[in-house]
Amino acid sequence: MTRYHPESPDIAADDLAKLRFVAELRNQLHNRLAGGNRAIYETSLALPKDRDLKGEEAGERREELRLQMEQQPYFQAWSSMLRSSQDLMWRLVDQSVDADLPRMEERLAEGDALGSLRLDDVVEAPAYLQAADTHRMPGSYFRQSSPTDLRAGALYDLGSAIYQFGRGARGSGLLNDSRGHTTVAHLRRYYPRLEPSRILDLGCSVGQNTLPLCDAFPAARVDAIDIGAPMLRYAHLRARGLGRCVHFSQRNAEATGFADRSFDLVTSQILLHETSPTATRNILRESYRLLSPGGVAVHLEVPTRFDQLDVFDQFLRSWEQYYNGEPNTAGIASTDLSGEMRSAGFMEVRAGFQPIASEGASAPPLLDQPPTSGRSLYVVSGMRA
Repeated sequence: MTRYHPESPDIAADDLAKLRFVAELRNQLHNRLAGGNRAIYETSLALPKDRDLKGEEAGERREELRLQMEQQPYFQAWSSMLRSSQDLMWRLVDQSVDADLPRMEERLAEGDALGSLRLDDVVEAPAYLQAADTHRMPGSYFRQSSPTDLRAGALYDLGSAIYQFGRGARGSGLLNDSRGHTTVAHLRRYYPRLEPSRILDLGCSVGQNTLPLCDAFPAARVDAIDIGAPMLRYAHLRARGLGRCVHFSQRNAEATGFADRSFDLVTSQILLHETSPTATRNILRESYRLLSPGGVAVHLEVPTRFDQLDVFDQFLRSWEQYYNGEPNTAGIASTDLSGEMRSAGFMEVRAGFQPIASEGASAPPLLDQPPTSGRSLYVVSGMRA
């Protein structure tokens, strides 16, 4: 049996081998076979006007191209394999989680040695999350079968790590916390004097990227919120097992219910692309409302900006939205996040591509373009006066 942190599900050797196979299959589909789609586009479907289209101007043509590509056998086969590999991954993760679920639920019931957990039955998942199972994860973030259910969190913890392996992101291992380390590295470079006493992580899921904030600011109280009760139960168990003190609560990031000026640092890490354009604006405004004077908000997102991409790359980068339950992929890629931060009231707004950082690493300056080697995230940050 393998357990990649003290409270993770036990994984049998055979199951681990199968998960590694799925990760490598996805890696081949993303990094080797995806290029065949561009070859079809360039030889058969590209229009002369496509060369001149960028950003919003490419949007209508992007939709037209999607319908054309859906008729191409190569794209049909590639897309079907990628989607099937996602479903296979969840089926395999299901087996490991269900086999060990009673033990994990017993461990959660043993008490709150570190941190706290507050759930609220009144909190309802927004329509954009109820429309489809996010990431095609069965039950999504919020469906539960009992008052002690933490299955969704355990599924997400293991499945999201395998998903990142399948996209070539292996640096943070199965803890899958590189986004949290990237947030910390960004703060150390651009806000070196910031020493927050209260931190809020929005849309924390199972707290993978919350825990690096605990390590970077050990004197701070760290709160983390999510919409899904089963995610938060597991997040609490996970943080406790890893020796971190986090105060988890079930709240909506658009309207958290915390008092004005309650926090010195507000973060989110790949939350916005799973919401909606309206929700994105609400979350940025809520971030500003929650900050004390001199406080900082940092929001990390997927590194896709449509103003820098041609029609074909816009189409291919939107695959997750149409076929994998990511409702706002194209929306966030089209949003002027710097402008939205300024509209929310932030000053000293910074935005750009931040190379993904490992634990303790320093961050290079933000880039205007994604790096030619290595992986990055799109980061936007700002301060409240």
